[in-house]
Amino acid sequence: MTWLDDGTAQGVLLSSGAVLVWALALYVASRAPARRAAMLAAVAMLCLAVYLMGEALGALSPDLTTWADWLRRTWWAPALGLPAWLAVTLALAADEGPEPWSSRVRRWFVPITAGTLAVGALFGGVGSLTRLVQDWSAPFQVVSASAVGVRHVAAGGWFVAFQAFALVCLVWAAANLAILWHASPARTPLRSRFGWLTASAAMFLLGGGWIVVVSGDYFLVGLPGQMLLVVGMLILGWNMARYGALLSGEQVLGDFVAFSVAMLTIVAVYGGVLLILAPDYGWIERGLPLLLLVMTTHVVVDTRGHVLDRLVYAPLLGTLRGQLRDLGNRVVRQPDEVSALTDVRETVDQILRERSPETDWRVMVEGALRHLNDLPALSQHPLLQELPWLSDGTPLTTGTPLERASALRNVLEQAIERLRPAGARPSPGTSVVGGWLHYLVLKEAYVDGRPNKQIMQRYAVSEGTFHRARRRAIDAVASDVASGRGADQAVHQ
Repeated sequence: MTWLDDGTAQGVLLSSGAVLVWALALYVASRAPARRAAMLAAVAMLCLAVYLMGEALGALSPDLTTWADWLRRTWWAPALGLPAWLAVTLALAADEGPEPWSSRVRRWFVPITAGTLAVGALFGGVGSLTRLVQDWSAPFQVVSASAVGVRHVAAGGWFVAFQAFALVCLVWAAANLAILWHASPARTPLRSRFGWLTASAAMFLLGGGWIVVVSGDYFLVGLPGQMLLVVGMLILGWNMARYGALLSGEQVLGDFVAFSVAMLTIVAVYGGVLLILAPDYGWIERGLPLLLLVMTTHVVVDTRGHVLDRLVYAPLLGTLRGQLRDLGNRVVRQPDEVSALTDVRETVDQILRERSPETDWRVMVEGALRHLNDLPALSQHPLLQELPWLSDGTPLTTGTPLERASALRNVLEQAIERLRPAGARPSPGTSVVGGWLHYLVLKEAYVDGRPNKQIMQRYAVSEGTFHRARRRAIDAVASDVASGRGADQAVHQ
């Protein structure tokens, strides 16, 4: 018996391949959500990872029945992965192919994709639930000079049709990529991407042919074909990530390294926890699918947390957090610092424009309040350009920068003082604050410079009450300053 026929060696190799392909599929799906070719590639990779997981758990299984059961459970994955791979190449042809071929592909993309996926789903469902494609009830072990101890399943009546379907998908996909490579401009990044994708298509054709024909008809071990599929999928995933980033100028390598470190950390921590458990087959059978699930939930929460944000936070804040998260993901992948800063400014300006002019004004007023005791920062604040005159006619656009900052501070302090109610100011520690709360929040937070937590403790108010009062008080100050600005502009026109 060779090492290829050893179930433990096959199981380790196939499970490692499943984890690699699954992680790369999550990377592509989380980084290129707007491109259908990239999303279809992620689907194809996820299908291959499920297939490899089933083959790995089958190779490690203690008996033929368990082995056949895992192959049956994951049979749908290769049946859907084949048309998904064909759909990837059709999407690339529709987007990047030469005319008039690309226009014909665009016209027939949906019918062909839907039709082949339906056929794949049919083979997947029938193959998993019946014995028409493979006879799962009669697994056997081949013992011959060329294959010692190779596990096999008897073919059903539909197996030849499935072989034909698999070869059509693989050959068609390879032909699409070969045409794209030949038609793309020489010595360009796009041609390089298609060259690598054509190489992956060749590996899929060889690996899939080995598994479906050579292993299926001649009872040889399927591991060489499966390793070809893994290598082909790694090339596919990397180049689809590069293809998705090609047009936007993102720096893929650094982002990929960061993603890989996070995934490796998850695998290491998860593996360390599981090592303390009994290393029997039941542990492996539960552990490998759970590892893939943990990796998925990490990526979903990290990059697709908008739904959770909307449930946990207010809808507006959840949307804003999602926009800022997307901005952060883009910024760290920018190759140039100035380009990153430009992206930040343009995105924040766009967010403010989408809200309303009143929101933009209110943001400026709150920003100035935060720098009330920082004259150098206040001397460069954009609010100075929006308040050209004081209420007494003194211009804010003349004098030194610090003089203008001092005048702006006086404007804001006077607006805060107009919030002060009549009567004696409550002492710290009293539980009766009443109408003084809005004034005290702004006075102590911005004029006196006290931390928020200290103000809450001084006047025994909850965090929610404090933030509501601060928000309403800033709205009132912003409206008051805006009214004075409008009156001054009318006077000086």
